Amino acid sequence: MSKVKSKVRIQVADPAGNITIFVHDRFDRSDYASVANQLLDMKEFHGEQVCYILDLLGEGGKPPKMEMCGLEFCGNASRSFALIASKAQNLKGENDILIDVSGSDEDLNVSVNTDTNYTKILMPRALRVFSEEIFGYPAQIADYGGIMHVVVRNIEASEETFVKYKEYINGKYDPPAMGVMFWDEETKSLTPVVYVKDVDTTYFEGSCGSGSTATGTCFGILDGDGEHHYSLPQPAGTIDVTCKVEGGIAKEVYIEGPVGLTDIIEVEVELDR
Repeated sequence: MSKVKSKVRIQVADPAGNITIFVHDRFDRSDYASVANQLLDMKEFHGEQVCYILDLLGEGGKPPKMEMCGLEFCGNASRSFALIASKAQNLKGENDILIDVSGSDEDLNVSVNTDTNYTKILMPRALRVFSEEIFGYPAQIADYGGIMHVVVRNIEASEETFVKYKEYINGKYDPPAMGVMFWDEETKSLTPVVYVKDVDTTYFEGSCGSGSTATGTCFGILDGDGEHHYSLPQPAGTIDVTCKVEGGIAKEVYIEGPVGLTDIIEVEVELDR
């Protein structure tokens, strides 16, 4: 097997600091991890995750489609992709667009303003939300199928602590991806840490869309019926969450905020052939 160099068109999105590299060229899934690792190693982009665009214009009347490298779900990447697709379709101003993304069984609706790059996405509802005591501390767990998030309060967001939670969650529930959302009551801030099994990567993320959704969902259920708004400051930016709770169930959860976006850039990667 030899190394073959290949040109790749990428676009870098910045949704609240959760830097996402979008790949405009098609690759077989067997190449996803290798290409992603090379892109993440390009320090000039400060990438935290990689997303592969499968259909940008929505051919055949279907929604534009993308896949995360580990086939997980990511809210920040989803709303960024909606902006990229809207601009590719030359939509002007405020519009709603449906997108098809990995880790979600349903197409997702995103409100996009192509003038301001502001996006608001109706996030998938958790399959289940439950409480569990882990290592003697209360935790809330939101399971989305493609990713499971553990929301904890006033616990140090260290790598050592995260590994303990990762081993516990993977050993008991074995999700495709998992995260721990460390909420600090004193500073009113969130530190998101996410592990994706297929590519065996752990990131202390600048911000996390699905993790913010899980946090807002868990907070909303605890706060009771009604419409709740949470501003969640994270290491690289703030994500605003709206959670509508009825009968103790989070019926609708939205995340929103502006997305920074570069032009399309060409880089070079090596493939095993």
